[in-house]
Amino acid sequence: MKKYLHFLKFAFKEQLEYRFNFFFGIITMVINDAIFLFIFVVFLSYFTGTWLTFGNFLLIHSIIAFQYAIINGVFSNIWDLPSIIEEWKLDYYLSFPTNVLAFIASTKIKVHNIWDVLFALIAMVVYALFFQSWSVRLFVGKWFLISIFALIFAAGLFVLVWSISFWLQRGSKVRDLFQSFFIVFGSYPPAIFQQKKLIFILVSMVGLYPGVFLPYQMMTGNPNIQNRLVLILASVAMFVFWIFMFYRWLRRYSSWNLVHQM
Repeated sequence: MKKYLHFLKFAFKEQLEYRFNFFFGIITMVINDAIFLFIFVVFLSYFTGTWLTFGNFLLIHSIIAFQYAIINGVFSNIWDLPSIIEEWKLDYYLSFPTNVLAFIASTKIKVHNIWDVLFALIAMVVYALFFQSWSVRLFVGKWFLISIFALIFAAGLFVLVWSISFWLQRGSKVRDLFQSFFIVFGSYPPAIFQQKKLIFILVSMVGLYPGVFLPYQMMTGNPNIQNRLVLILASVAMFVFWIFMFYRWLRRYSSWNLVHQM
């Protein structure tokens, strides 16, 4: 943890060297999150007959924004894994006598993306204060506990999908498609899709159920033992599986850097 805090400090100083780009990046992240909330307001203005409230969108967005911020910002190389593989940058990480996956995950940070963590926390606190009946402290504790397990599952799922680049030269295109699907569909409360069982099943098959929908349902209700077991087991299983598959598919990696040097 101490080592990672040093990485974070170094990344902050490095990106602050280009202050305009740094602060412009923060501004664009703020605008991006504000646009999401504006879309939710427009949605509710058109569908006034539904039971959905602005609080439902705040809560679901706090989950998805938290996952995006941690994976894309704090562990930035996880998000960029397809590009690292396709552009033969993996050679650098393989040249060190250390665990390559841990080294990749912990050596690049996008500081301005950490704004999304703050935004997720603000959305969660606003929901806790105005849209739920629990004690605020108890709800915040429940949110953090559930969100951590959901984050583990989502991070494992992303690395698993991103690792397709070991097989496909343009695996980053799969990443872009999956990312858009996961974030767009994951930004709406699951009850919208549950009205059509087939659509809900199709959406859940790409990992949205244990990654977003189940945590959301657990936060809005009183989770039972079955829900807790499903979330914990899914997170642990995905964590173990994506590590296994990454190293299995890593054997297929070959670099053209040596060819270019000849």
